[in-house]
Amino acid sequence: MSTLGNRIRYIRDDVLRLNQGTFAKQLGFSRIATISDYEKNKRNPDITTLRKIANLGSVTLDWLLTGEEPTTLLPSENTNNGREASSKTIYTAGFVSVEVFPMAEAGSPEVFPACEPIDAISIPRRDYAVSIVAIRTEGDSMTPNVLDGAYVGIDINDKKLISGKLYAVWQNYEGVSIKRVFVYPGCIVLKPDNPAFPETAIPTKNEKPAENFLIGRVKWLYQRY
Repeated sequence: MSTLGNRIRYIRDDVLRLNQGTFAKQLGFSRIATISDYEKNKRNPDITTLRKIANLGSVTLDWLLTGEEPTTLLPSENTNNGREASSKTIYTAGFVSVEVFPMAEAGSPEVFPACEPIDAISIPRRDYAVSIVAIRTEGDSMTPNVLDGAYVGIDINDKKLISGKLYAVWQNYEGVSIKRVFVYPGCIVLKPDNPAFPETAIPTKNEKPAENFLIGRVKWLYQRY
């Protein structure tokens, strides 16, 4: 990202994930070619447009102009459950530093997360949402797809069951774990990807899933092989 045009395209494409037409409308332009000219360094935006681009991308004007790496704190956002963004959430040129919680002490769905963070990682801003909580996995029940020590983003607002998807679940005597959830008539099956570990069947009443065991759906995964 050595040029201003490169940084503008990074904000549009990688951070906001907008096409040039939508980006142009957000900036108040009727011509898509204006954005193309900016990104190809054929022309430079005026200071008002530069400020708009920086605000849309949640980066500082200094970074947009120079490519250096200052950080900026953004205001807290609210979700439906009232959870606020942490004051420690730091945005750095399209990346977000998020706190990571231990799986073993993370707690049940009602109080998740119920412990202090043990780490922090930087993720692309497109993967960030106030409702997503990052945890560090423990154990081998989900190998080879989710390794011991992986960082997993759990969306605590997304508890809609889709058969075959990964979720963070709460089980008595086991606590928080990552499982692949399958929905069948009369029961829900929590299945580890590692065949050496047993499945767990949860009966349903009147064909309605009891979702009180769900913490949230897995939205992203970072790990080393």
